[in-house]
Amino acid sequence: MRAGRLLTPLEWLWTAIGVILTILGTLTQVSLPPQWPGVGGYSFSLQIGGMLLTACLAGPVAAVCAQLVYLGLGLAGLQVFAQGGGWQYLYQPAFGYLLGFLPAAWACGTMAFRQRDPYVLPTSLLPRRNPYLLPSISAPVRLQDLAAASLVALALVHLTGIIYLLATQPWDRELLKLLRLYSGYTLPGQLIVVSFAAVIALLLRRLLLL
Repeated sequence: MRAGRLLTPLEWLWTAIGVILTILGTLTQVSLPPQWPGVGGYSFSLQIGGMLLTACLAGPVAAVCAQLVYLGLGLAGLQVFAQGGGWQYLYQPAFGYLLGFLPAAWACGTMAFRQRDPYVLPTSLLPRRNPYLLPSISAPVRLQDLAAASLVALALVHLTGIIYLLATQPWDRELLKLLRLYSGYTLPGQLIVVSFAAVIALLLRRLLLL
């Protein structure tokens, strides 16, 4: 149980893990083999994967706290963002997408741990001494649940990023180039990361009995 507004020790641990995962994901670039037709040489980072894994494994509170710490470290000057760090990053077109990690982490963590409708054991399986006792058992999380939560998070990241671009950039051809770059070019790679993050999260939740 959380005392007041403080995090539990486990949430502090997951927050630290989430920060590490996000930083490592940001610094990790994956490039597809150049000989692959049509997609050869395409590269993308695993940044969003760190946030998704934290949300799917730890829930919304630790996931959001991890992203707050990550943003704080970057704005304080640590080179943890894709293009460096420092408070000047507020003026970078990509900063809105980083801000989108906050609502995305909350939504993904909430959906990944929402209480599912319990199912009830049939009366034929109940002890004879308690024929009216109908114990409810929570259904385990499914891959489609985690995938849906991750896709909603991805949508929120792009929605926040687009709104930030529209609010901070002149409405000209350069804006269209930025939209194609951050919400066009990066999207296929992020969809790949979302897919793998959902699978990995499901396996880890089965292993950790979450």
